[in-house]
Amino acid sequence: MSDYLRNGQNFGWGPGVATLNPEKTELLSKFALGKCLDIGCGSGIYANFLQSCGHLTTGVDNEPVFIAAASKKYPQIKFVKSEATSLPFKTNEFDTVILFDIIEHLDDIKMLKEAARVGRRLIISVPHSNQKILTEYSLVHTHYLDKTHLRTYTPTSLKKVLQMAKLMVVFCQPSLPISLSGLFIKQISQGNNLKKFLLKIVLKPFLPEPSLYSTVFAVAEKE
Repeated sequence: MSDYLRNGQNFGWGPGVATLNPEKTELLSKFALGKCLDIGCGSGIYANFLQSCGHLTTGVDNEPVFIAAASKKYPQIKFVKSEATSLPFKTNEFDTVILFDIIEHLDDIKMLKEAARVGRRLIISVPHSNQKILTEYSLVHTHYLDKTHLRTYTPTSLKKVLQMAKLMVVFCQPSLPISLSGLFIKQISQGNNLKKFLLKIVLKPFLPEPSLYSTVFAVAEKE
């Protein structure tokens, strides 16, 4: 099994295990326009979400197992096997291109430029860099376990990459907040649900809750 297939199972985005993230569907509902392309579509759930919202959608992935599974589950959607840096589509063929958790795996600027060639608007999510307070508690984001990631981002660094790709930033902010107090309570409760419930009542109001995020969302358009 390839690392890509294995990661799809281990990190919950592959066929049979993927579920829609409500913050991502909200992002798509707010910013997706017209005809859509989902690059790195994996299980196809976001392509299907877009299609259900009335967007004619195509999914792209370089893993034939994912393409076969998505095509079987969502026969109303076109799925194409292709590399993200060399897409088999015409210039400006799409209104919106989705790049969820994909540009960190390859040459991000090259991938963004190719996405911008085929589409007018890009909707992006990337893994957030580890914040200092996490390392102080000997914690890291789960996405650091994925060794196929070449880099992580902050909103500032992502904006710089988008600008280097000659894209205009429409929206960029940290997303998918993490509860540090929740992680602490989970750790000390050691799987005991009653203890976890009581600790939430007793401790949570007194524990600091710094702004921690696991993901950065962005929307960009051609200049």
